[in-house]
Amino acid sequence: MNKLEFSTSEISASLEEIVSAGGQMTICVSGSSMSPFLIHGKDSVKLIKCRPQDLKKGEILLFRRSTGELVLHRVKQVLRDGSLIMNGDAQIWCEQISPEQAIAAVVSIERDGKITACTSHKYRTAVFLWQLMFPIRSLIFRVHNKLKRMRNKKD
Repeated sequence: MNKLEFSTSEISASLEEIVSAGGQMTICVSGSSMSPFLIHGKDSVKLIKCRPQDLKKGEILLFRRSTGELVLHRVKQVLRDGSLIMNGDAQIWCEQISPEQAIAAVVSIERDGKITACTSHKYRTAVFLWQLMFPIRSLIFRVHNKLKRMRNKKD
């Protein structure tokens, strides 16, 4: 099957319209902020409409920053006022958004033809463990990068 590729800016209005009407849309992931769970250019995510009252910790949301940029990040925390603390899986910093900025929720991830539901036990367990490691992520990334450089020197 042929795939059409568009930049996020080219499809953002259509994406929001389709999802807000109750439809689904699958997009290819771009950027590295959600690594290791989402890989740039390799993974696709299926998006559905999200309702502010249903948003919960651990979900991946597509949201619009105040700058207009569309971003896929994970909910780290839901505050009492309903606002959300968002964090990329490959990042050590967070940002706060209002629930109105959330456009869609990721319900499944496709990699190499295999679809993983975000509700699967294996996926939820991996997310839970990764979130527990938030305080030591910078150390994990440094060790990973060091090992990668050492491996590249051998090649």
